[in-house]
Amino acid sequence: MVGTPVNFEENYADIAFDEAVTARQHARGVGNRVDTSGASGAELDPRDSKLIRQARLFMMATVTGTGWPYVQHKGGPAGFVKVSSTAAGSRLMFPDFAGNRQFVTAGNLDRDSRVCLFFVDFATRSRVKVFGHARTVEADDDPALVEELRDLGDRRITSAIERAVIVDVTASDANCSSQITPRWTREEVEERLDLYRADIARLEARIAELEGR
Repeated sequence: MVGTPVNFEENYADIAFDEAVTARQHARGVGNRVDTSGASGAELDPRDSKLIRQARLFMMATVTGTGWPYVQHKGGPAGFVKVSSTAAGSRLMFPDFAGNRQFVTAGNLDRDSRVCLFFVDFATRSRVKVFGHARTVEADDDPALVEELRDLGDRRITSAIERAVIVDVTASDANCSSQITPRWTREEVEERLDLYRADIARLEARIAELEGR
């Protein structure tokens, strides 16, 4: 990829905290108190891997040719982002479905592999930021890979997949859950309601039994 600086030895602070950022931190008196306890290198924390595997959506930032950030929403059924390990660290893979036909993200990755992915689990108010280097594989070039991405175990993705996106993780951070409003999917709400419905059914059955006596 033309003009793509690749350094797999960087950590989260190396990428996120440049001179301007650290100057701002020191000006506010937090230079020695910035919380990076949730940060990790190329190998994802197991808790972060679980959150990513369960994700139904995330935001993905790439770098345009003019130097501007470009952010795109990526969504799919739970499990559509796969997490695996390589000798260098963690790897994410996910299908790229047909979109608005602008191909901004795909085109950006053809030139510059740097990405940042932002995952949020609204139910637990957890979030994970992932820096990495990404590449795309067109569906026609690797049908076996596309079939692997379609397989979710108990179900299968049937939507048209144009390409696969493979991200080798460079660093990640899972800090701060403040200002995340808890939200639940319809399926999650129904699961909780089913517990209450079962309790109500048992109570009604018990009442009917006692009244029958």
